[in-house]
Amino acid sequence: MRPVRTEFDRKVLHARQLLREARDIPPSLVADDVQRSWSRSIRHGLSERDRVLFNPVSAAQLRRINEVHRTLLGHAEPEMERLFSALDNAHWVLACLEVGGNIIKTLGGQSAELRDIATVLRPGLNLSERVAGTNAPGFALEERRAIAVRGSEHFLEEAQMCACAAVPIFEPSGALAGVLNASRHHRSASIGIMEPLALAARAVENRMVAALSAPLRLRLHYSAELVNSPMCGLLAVSRDGQILGANPLARQLLELDTLIESDPCMETVFQQKVGLLLDTLRRHGSTPTPIHCHNGVRIHACLADAAPTRAVSVAPAASYDVARTSMSPMLLDPELVQRVRQVERAFARDIPVLINGETGTGKEVLARHLHEVGPRASGPFVAINCSAIPASLIESELFGYDGGAFTGARRGGMAGRFEQANGGTLFLDEIGDMPLELQARLLRVLQERTLTRLGSARSIALNCSVICATHRDLVQRVASGEFREDLYYRINGLRITLPALRQRSDLDDLIDHFLAQEMASAVPPLTLAARHCLYRHNWPGNIRELQQVLRLGVALAEGDSIDLIHLPTELTAAPPALPPDPADMQTHCPDGKATLRQAEAEVVRSAFLRNDRNVSATARNLGIARATLYRKLRNYGLLTGEG
Repeated sequence: MRPVRTEFDRKVLHARQLLREARDIPPSLVADDVQRSWSRSIRHGLSERDRVLFNPVSAAQLRRINEVHRTLLGHAEPEMERLFSALDNAHWVLACLEVGGNIIKTLGGQSAELRDIATVLRPGLNLSERVAGTNAPGFALEERRAIAVRGSEHFLEEAQMCACAAVPIFEPSGALAGVLNASRHHRSASIGIMEPLALAARAVENRMVAALSAPLRLRLHYSAELVNSPMCGLLAVSRDGQILGANPLARQLLELDTLIESDPCMETVFQQKVGLLLDTLRRHGSTPTPIHCHNGVRIHACLADAAPTRAVSVAPAASYDVARTSMSPMLLDPELVQRVRQVERAFARDIPVLINGETGTGKEVLARHLHEVGPRASGPFVAINCSAIPASLIESELFGYDGGAFTGARRGGMAGRFEQANGGTLFLDEIGDMPLELQARLLRVLQERTLTRLGSARSIALNCSVICATHRDLVQRVASGEFREDLYYRINGLRITLPALRQRSDLDDLIDHFLAQEMASAVPPLTLAARHCLYRHNWPGNIRELQQVLRLGVALAEGDSIDLIHLPTELTAAPPALPPDPADMQTHCPDGKATLRQAEAEVVRSAFLRNDRNVSATARNLGIARATLYRKLRNYGLLTGEG
């Protein structure tokens, strides 16, 4: 008995006749999508009556294809199984195809009714348009969007028994990864599986983003209500704000593909400093926060991974507050970020790291950060300040002791810092102050990776990372005999020197960062006089001192603008002299010919060159805002290398 033809069938068959006659096809007969695919099929040299061979590959080739696309396969399989189990009947065959059109996974087709469809949807067959003509997965791969192809819309006559729907899957980079396809016998013009199939494809994409080795993930949506739903955009970012991957909705919301940069960062996308943005999101937790994007659109976002890494601190009580919170102050200086990335890579290979820097520059901040991104992040972080413990106690503090090892020892003994850090990271701060007689034992422990408690003969195996830090010049101390040379080379696999605050170019950003950190809501502005005062201070206490000064200012201002009266007297008592007033310079110019503009240009030029063309440092030196300085530099032609 001949199958009953529907109105849909009659229209498509009429369109196919017009195609054979090379005549125009009215859009009322068949969709433009299908017409384009038919035209491509003809250009590929296919004929309607070609056999459905679909270019099968060998078993060995299929194994190689599956190995190349194992990431896609691993994320697609569980979602295909979830979708198949949710279907209310067994009338579907599901397939996953890689970007080249080869089927790498199928589900269903066990019933006699679907056996013929399962035959042409088995792994190893190719459904790209160049091989199989018009079909849903081939079209989705070609045009990178979802489609349903029903019955006689298929180009090859032998494929017209099928109705199929396909949705593309995109990698976190935005590249096409493959498609998900669902096929059954053609029974009507309605397929009714497109929405659940699209949800399954989105779930695969979200799995890919979640699997990236990224310490931070953001959830995004126009609507705050949908930020924590499966329909949200997902963004994976590094700790310095580099975007490592995104699902298609995030790419669409943020218009990532319109950016010039091949590897855009959060600062470009959200038009604000990474540290400030992350601080804002952390303060709000899982509550969606409104953010403006580079394209002028306002979205809502929250951090998806808010759970902190387990860390144990046994450092002295006077440890730096920011060390217990975040790495963000480090990430405001681009040059420092680049150096930190190098240190991260070395630390990941168990290369010892030595951190140099003045007191308050953030040595423990960096050490904690390295622990959190390092190979032993799941273990404890243990810090000890070698200069804060009496020389008579430091050996037992580091290496522990057994009961009865000395008068006053605990009956059961005590584990030292090395044992407490086993499986994690030990941070030896101010190692330059370690007594010389103890350095030999430390060297032996670092070399042998075992220790023996005081009063014990039992060796304890160690498995921990060690980071050392000091504010002293260890090379000079080695030369003077105060530090062992062999220990110096043991701990100095890679050295990083943290700049003093007076040497950094991001004081403005740090001020804004700590003000935002101190305030739960609106940040009280600094008056121009107060900001100039901060610019001119030498900051002997570095970041720690800056944080305490701003904390005091916020407390005393009580929500009003922070002015000079809210700052410590040692900052405001005797401020350095201001730069020369350009108006006054006219009297010193020969013959009185220099105009005010020329005098000001000379002041700006001299300061710019004196600060090695560093805009932030020059602005601080002149006591003006960076935006003002940029305008003057442009006006006087100094940004183009003039002068």
